[in-house]
Amino acid sequence: MTHKIGFVQPNFRFGPKTANAYYLPYSMGVLWAYASRDQTVIDNFAPGHIVFRRDPIESTAEILAQHDVLAFSTYVWNRNYNYALARRVKELNPQCLTIFGGPEVAIERKDLFKQNPFMDIVVKMEGEETFLKILSSYASDYRHIPGLLINDGGLVVDTGSSTRIERLDDIPSPYLTGFFDQLVRDHPEIEWSATLETNRGCPFQCTFCDWGSLTYNKVKKFNLEKVFAELEWVSRNHCGALYIADANFGMFIERDSLIIDKIIDSVKTTGWPKVFNLTWAKNKKEDVVGMAKKWIDAKIRAPALTASVQTLNDNVLTIIKRKNMEMNKIEELFHLCEKEQVPVNTELILGLPGETLYTWKNNFWRLFEAGNHHGIDIYQSQLLENAEMNLRQREQYRLESALVYDYLSNSGDEDIPEGVRVVISTSTLPADEMLDAQVFNWFIYTFHLSGTTSYISRFLRKYADISYQQFYEGLYGLVKNDPWFKQEQTDIRSYFNKWTQEGAINHPGVNNINIFGWNLMQTTRMKMYAEKKYDSTFELVKEYLYTFNLPALLVDELIELQRLRVCEYDKIPFYPIVRKFNYDILGYLLEDKDLCKSVDISFDYPSDEDPTVDFNTFIELIWYGRRREFGLTKISRFY
Repeated sequence: MTHKIGFVQPNFRFGPKTANAYYLPYSMGVLWAYASRDQTVIDNFAPGHIVFRRDPIESTAEILAQHDVLAFSTYVWNRNYNYALARRVKELNPQCLTIFGGPEVAIERKDLFKQNPFMDIVVKMEGEETFLKILSSYASDYRHIPGLLINDGGLVVDTGSSTRIERLDDIPSPYLTGFFDQLVRDHPEIEWSATLETNRGCPFQCTFCDWGSLTYNKVKKFNLEKVFAELEWVSRNHCGALYIADANFGMFIERDSLIIDKIIDSVKTTGWPKVFNLTWAKNKKEDVVGMAKKWIDAKIRAPALTASVQTLNDNVLTIIKRKNMEMNKIEELFHLCEKEQVPVNTELILGLPGETLYTWKNNFWRLFEAGNHHGIDIYQSQLLENAEMNLRQREQYRLESALVYDYLSNSGDEDIPEGVRVVISTSTLPADEMLDAQVFNWFIYTFHLSGTTSYISRFLRKYADISYQQFYEGLYGLVKNDPWFKQEQTDIRSYFNKWTQEGAINHPGVNNINIFGWNLMQTTRMKMYAEKKYDSTFELVKEYLYTFNLPALLVDELIELQRLRVCEYDKIPFYPIVRKFNYDILGYLLEDKDLCKSVDISFDYPSDEDPTVDFNTFIELIWYGRRREFGLTKISRFY
């Protein structure tokens, strides 16, 4: 008798509303590709239904209840859905063996199976070898298999720790072995997004992350020929987005550079993928900038070069067991990226233990001084189920949290909401100051990070020794008295407060674009386009500039330079726009050139962006395209 296995790895729709895009369930594909190497498995099991999106529970459960084995891959974005689905399947077919894995299963809780009786087996670490052993021992005792938690009448039977797979070459590709072929054929209406592993493991132990806690060990590499063949499959099957799932892509300079070459070659051959996402190596070298620039030189929509710091405060870094690149190296990286026009992105996390309101704001002043002026992503600290910060630091640093249901992109509308537990108060950042920090994030994003005042503040820093802190504290005082911005600030504060108190922002949206926890701070920038507020905003900034006693012509040109840096939808047909400036402001800032020298500057719509995009999508891409600096023009200077 052949037993049927169902695979469950649902995700939200990916990207803007206009895209019917979903991720291929990569983890499930890898499980079957590895298990099906074994002839016994082939003789006794066959893959059945694959759940890749959040289809209705009842109809999906009826299909899955006809299976003998179900494998669930569980993350923050599908945990509640998976649990509800498994619960209903068990009601319909109590004999179905349910196997759970992934980072969100609470593997350290003693009452795991009393809380979740629909789970039969939980896989604690890497799943491939363990899944194979489960199938090989199907319908017998699983206690001899290391790496499991077994449900014994509600009690947890722990079989100890499993060992990592020594040779990644032993893991076949789900793409090349055909696991996804039928799924792609059955859904021609979907633009698939693909996941690619070129290596596995993470050498870091950041306490806020469950990646290091689950995979902390030596980084192992997949065979390069296999990686190339998978890239060809992804490109040939017109996958719209590619996510490289390495924890530190770029740590193997020569090898990873060859992978980028292969990506570029594939895109030039088929036109696919269109979008790329990856996590760059934590400690960058100058060579990595060259790797990132390859995308740009090939006129492919490049992923920003990320320099994740999370915080720049030494005390916080010690607490979270993280060591950043030296500050002078970060400065070199930022300046080189700006010179080469490579988008750079820095990640900060609000709510880490030890952070104060002062140190939080100081992170931005230091990053601006170092040379990052547009690419800063701000995350709210989360208590991930199996991360050390949740398991062992929560009480020590009085990390209070709230369960919010609209933090993730495209979440909040489904029948079974997915909650993320975000930090709303710590021993050093009480709730009222946390709210102040969130409003500060909104203000800094609206003016500096969006490109509304970045060149202006940088110029005053160099020309008049006005610190970024001084500049923005003064501008904030002016903004609070402007009726439109005053209302925006009031609304933002209210929404953030509602978020932590009620679990959802419940924002009406901007031009039919969903606003959720993660993108709330970008709302005002979107509304500046939607409500045509850029004229009045730059008049406000110009009024502020006059307080610094600059020559009138210099003020005018600073405003014009900054205004033209912001890409305006109505001007798309007229780009590139060329203007003559009497002051070489950019040469002065970037290359220490003489300020009092005329220069022609061209402002262009980025060549890798669609000039026919409709207005609503343009505004939506302010969020989705932030890492590639969407909404900012490309600048060229001519003397």
